Amino acid sequence: MATLNALRKHPVIDLILTVAVAIGIAYLVQAFIVKPYRVPSGSMEPTIAIGERIIAARFTFRFSDPTRNQIIVFHPNGVGDDVYDTDTASDQTFVKRLIGMPGEVVGAVDGRVYICTGQGPQEGQEIVSTPDCSFPDQLFVSSPQDDFGPTAIPADRYFMMGDNRADSDDSRNWGPITRDQMIGVTFMSYWPPSRISIW
Repeated sequence: MATLNALRKHPVIDLILTVAVAIGIAYLVQAFIVKPYRVPSGSMEPTIAIGERIIAARFTFRFSDPTRNQIIVFHPNGVGDDVYDTDTASDQTFVKRLIGMPGEVVGAVDGRVYICTGQGPQEGQEIVSTPDCSFPDQLFVSSPQDDFGPTAIPADRYFMMGDNRADSDDSRNWGPITRDQMIGVTFMSYWPPSRISIW
């Protein structure tokens, strides 16, 4: 202890130790608590703009389940840097909104997304609002929605979509993801200053 105190009296050693501790704390915070991300695409516009910097809470899913409409940072399906429909996770990091929950059926007709908590429609059937199927309000959507589906979501997977539906590479392309692929929930934007907001 005396030796450590003696070393700390040397300004260079003290600076090195202080920087090392600060780096260690920063690493632990980013690994387990919160982490910043830069959004490189316009797939979440206007909610999140190109180049905007956001913060995701990495600890959220240790204590609670994902819920519909959360904006989530995650690894899409794929292998390595390639993103495609498969049962493994890519190394890429995406930011999208959680739209469909495990066991549901999702799709879109006439530009509107529908969600069915029951069996859902079969191919070619007319979609109507029923207790099992509905067209939820999605006021965050910023561009036309092409028709797709119906898509049955497996019991252990989640369907992710960008708010900018006409310019989003999402679960419509590479399928729903598992909870293990989720990194955290985005809860704020911190850059640029004009875009600072908390969700």
